[in-house]
Amino acid sequence: MELTGQKVGLTPITLAEKEEFYQLATQSYGSKFWYDKERKSKRSKAEFFKDWKDAYFDPDNPNEGQCFWIVVNGQKIGQINYNKIHPRDKKVELDIIIGPKECLDKGYGTDALKTLIMYLFDNFDINKIWIEARANNPRAIKAYQKIGFKQEGLLRQESYFQGEFVDCIRFSILKQDFNHNQ
Repeated sequence: MELTGQKVGLTPITLAEKEEFYQLATQSYGSKFWYDKERKSKRSKAEFFKDWKDAYFDPDNPNEGQCFWIVVNGQKIGQINYNKIHPRDKKVELDIIIGPKECLDKGYGTDALKTLIMYLFDNFDINKIWIEARANNPRAIKAYQKIGFKQEGLLRQESYFQGEFVDCIRFSILKQDFNHNQ
């Protein structure tokens, strides 16, 4: 199953591609927004994959979450995923990373988010989608707000990142507020 946006395609990442995903998430330019040098140096691959469960790489069980490549002109430039869907609360969390620096500021992340959000609202019984950004990542914050995410709260000094405590901002978008044509 491939999802098609205006600028990007989203293709499920398979178990066979986990190593390639690991490299993107930990070694690309974009990885610095997920993991600082200290975290990278202390976290083994086994520990990394405790967070990124095999179910995320199995498109046959979509309620457990799914990782997708963000593809532009046949090139894998990033990853976007949704985590396990919470059926009782009808909500799900997203994560996204664009790897190469030259692929930033081109609207690829925004389009990938819109494409995945549309898929989730149209195919699952979900009311709310949420995502977090560190307060020191204005590019992510701008992209989330552009799509229609609203700030829900500020998590003060939530993350120890690059040698200091950094606030995180939690954003959400409700099904009733998502504009498919935005």
